[in-house]
Amino acid sequence: MADGERTKGHTKSGIRSCREQLSTGPQEHTVLFGFDGIVDTVREMIAERESRDSVSRIRELDSLGTRITDSVASETSVAIEWLDCGTRTGGHVCHLSRTLGRWGLAPIMIGTFGTPMESEFESSFAEYTTYSIGEPGTTDAVEFDDGKLLLTEAGDYRDLDWKSLDERLGHNQLARLLEQADLFGMGYWSMIPALSEILYGLAEDVWPTLSDPPAHVVFDPADIRHLPDSRLVDGFDALQTLNRQVPVTLSANRGETEALIRSGGGSVTGDSMLDLATAARDILGVDRVVSHGARASAMAGEDDHALVETLHIEEPEIVTSSGDHFNAGVCLGLLEGFDAGATIALGNAVAGAFIRSGRSPTLPEVQTFLEEYGAQV
Repeated sequence: MADGERTKGHTKSGIRSCREQLSTGPQEHTVLFGFDGIVDTVREMIAERESRDSVSRIRELDSLGTRITDSVASETSVAIEWLDCGTRTGGHVCHLSRTLGRWGLAPIMIGTFGTPMESEFESSFAEYTTYSIGEPGTTDAVEFDDGKLLLTEAGDYRDLDWKSLDERLGHNQLARLLEQADLFGMGYWSMIPALSEILYGLAEDVWPTLSDPPAHVVFDPADIRHLPDSRLVDGFDALQTLNRQVPVTLSANRGETEALIRSGGGSVTGDSMLDLATAARDILGVDRVVSHGARASAMAGEDDHALVETLHIEEPEIVTSSGDHFNAGVCLGLLEGFDAGATIALGNAVAGAFIRSGRSPTLPEVQTFLEEYGAQV
């Protein structure tokens, strides 16, 4: 069987399995997320202003790159107008909690929401249990049809380490919250440089004291390409240390997965997302690695793996935080005990429904998307 035919078969079986297993009723799980918090302003860049009220936008990242390289070649400045398309709370904690909370799960949120909590977080998460450990960051998220440009000013999460987490929250309080959770999610490594220190602390100081710990840890590194290899390799050891206490699932996009492989001394060959996820898992030494992309997503585990195509969205409403929505689907799949194919299909469906509508989908909307997804791939 050709690779394309094999992938198509895995995709159809994953979608079918997900549709059969997914309940659209309220999900009775408690989830804990830490440790960031960001205020996102979504923006679009203007290519040409035809009149006061009429503009055309820069639709592709490549077009923006051409403008910049042309300016460099001509030794001139780059001046680009942008539009404010709305403000919302962002980051790993907020996006995952918002999506899973909409499905009936009970989120517990630890993050940099402000002291006192800033109004954007208070209005969005008043019904959830929240613990603020500092001031939030801010991000201008510039949307393009083929990607995004994130311009970020860091919040107090930048200086977070194991000692300061004790000072701001308390290790004993963290242990009590972990006892309540079925799944614990952490992100982003790219914004919390000392996250590996926190991983060690969790594995060595907290997890051995828990009588009823979470069944899963989901770890999102985000774009770690600016971190030195030495810090990443230390993080690999920290992840392995925690993985000896609890199954760890690391989820990253294609570029992030490739960076992890190279930092660990591996080489990136071929286009297969499953090969990437498998290579990353071999280097990281965790239970599962998930790699997600625009065309396909994959999960590599010890006894279960899957490669599932995505459904192309012709006119995306938004792409910023689509990876977080994918991860929300993965979290629910893990909690519900789905196999790898169904879990990845669910992640793809949640992300696809979000990209198309611009808002976190309900579970009935995810099920509807799965029906279309299965018919078209």
